[in-house]
Amino acid sequence: MNNQLTVRKALEVAVRTERLGAVFYNKLAEKFKDDGEIRDIFATLAQDEIGHFKQFNQLLASIPEDEDAARNEALAFATLLAQSAFFIGEDGLDRNLGEIKTREDALEKALQFEKDTWGFYVAAKDAIGRSTALEAIIEAEQRHMAKLISYLITGAKMRGLDDEVPPSNASGS
Repeated sequence: MNNQLTVRKALEVAVRTERLGAVFYNKLAEKFKDDGEIRDIFATLAQDEIGHFKQFNQLLASIPEDEDAARNEALAFATLLAQSAFFIGEDGLDRNLGEIKTREDALEKALQFEKDTWGFYVAAKDAIGRSTALEAIIEAEQRHMAKLISYLITGAKMRGLDDEVPPSNASGS
C-alpha cells in the first residue's frame, strides 16, 4: 500500500480531525468552566464538531474501499495540510494545551485549528469534486472562523451553527 493521499484517506483524516476537534473543544470548555461565556463558546464548537464527524462518516461510507484517486495538486496540498501540527498524532491538538492561559490564547488556538481544517477541507473538495456534505462543512468552518474572529475583536457572543446570525439591522431576537 502506498502513502499517497486518496479521497478515502482524506475523508478518514477529516473524520479523525472532527473527533479530535470535539475532544479539544470540550477540554477548553472544561479549562474555562468558570468563565461561562467562553465555556459556552467551546461547548458549542464541540457540538458542531460532533455534527461534522457524523457528516464525514456518512460521506466516507459512500467511498468504495478500493478507491484510489490519482495524485493531483489538490490532494498534494491536502497532504501538506494533514501534516500540520493539528493533524499529527492523537495529541496534536493537546500538545500545547497547557500553554493556553487566557481566553485570547484559547480563541487564537481555536481559530488556527479552524483555519487549518478549513484549508484541508477546501483542498479535499477540490480533489473529490462537488459534495453537498463537504460544502456544508466548509461553510460551517468559515462561520466558525468568522465568529471566532468577531469574538476576538469585539467580544461578540457565539451562536451554534443552527442559530443563524440576524441581519445587522434587525431590531432584536
